[in-house]
Amino acid sequence: MIYRAFTNGKKEENGVEVFRKEVIKELEKKLGNGYYIFPKDKLKNNNLTVHGICIRKRDEIIGTVVYVDEYILLYEIGLMELEKIADELIQQCHKGEISSKIVDDIDDFDRMRDKVRIRLINYDANPTELKNVPHRRFLDLAVTYYLDIDVTIAEGNVSIIVSNELMERWNVAEGDLYRIGMENLQIKDECFAIDMSSLLKEIARTEDDEKVRAAIAEIEKEINPKVEMYMESNRKHLFGAACMLDLSFLQQLANSKGCDLNIYHSCINELIIIPVKDGNEDCINTDDVWEINMDSVPKEEWLSNSIYLYDRVKQEVSIYRKGAPL
Repeated sequence: MIYRAFTNGKKEENGVEVFRKEVIKELEKKLGNGYYIFPKDKLKNNNLTVHGICIRKRDEIIGTVVYVDEYILLYEIGLMELEKIADELIQQCHKGEISSKIVDDIDDFDRMRDKVRIRLINYDANPTELKNVPHRRFLDLAVTYYLDIDVTIAEGNVSIIVSNELMERWNVAEGDLYRIGMENLQIKDECFAIDMSSLLKEIARTEDDEKVRAAIAEIEKEINPKVEMYMESNRKHLFGAACMLDLSFLQQLANSKGCDLNIYHSCINELIIIPVKDGNEDCINTDDVWEINMDSVPKEEWLSNSIYLYDRVKQEVSIYRKGAPL
């Protein structure tokens, strides 16, 4: 969220810090002496920083981080008091607690190897993160790794980014993570593709909001019926753009269509795939991709403005059109 109450630069950062300190004081009053409560920022995808508060019981080694960014404007304009904000953050904390068994197991690589997954991020847009995590370059992207914890909370799936420190504690190399991550991608992630028309019709059928249904109807009108378009992701819809690395999945789709595939990054969680035939290879250009990212995708979910090509003869992915930097 952009903090409209604070104009820019240092002034904005100071405003966030002052607000967070006040929230921490309120949390300390409500939770008492049994907790450590302290600021903890998180660098998200594309160098976006979100401002958090770590809440950890004194007898435990790991805590839960909750984020204050969405509350600062509500507080500034008087829609939420500090007490209400603290209550909501405590509720989020309880929902997001990871079981002690997971915490105990995280240092045991044999127990974690089945949870290792691949995540794609933009290479040039994430220099700070890439200093701290094992990775390898793939075209204009970077292959990184996370643990897919098989529990869910109200806000979504639980995942833990694999850091250099964690990899060293496991005493494994990046090549080991890549090999295991690729095996899990192909065997456990269950990549799938669904044609966009069917997807929109299903969403419209199940959506209660009339405005949403109307917006979907408008999107359907804009889609060229002569152009096949597929949405691709994995079963959890979590970092599903990594399915672009599953060449067997892409080859199966390309063979079924009898042609190459153009690949567009909708976000870090999904791809848009268009079979290349009937002269449609340039039906979407890099300016269109940039505009969609700017208008419709949160910054922390941006992946690339480029367009990619899967060549079904060479069985490889390449950059078809280089897009603007993120």
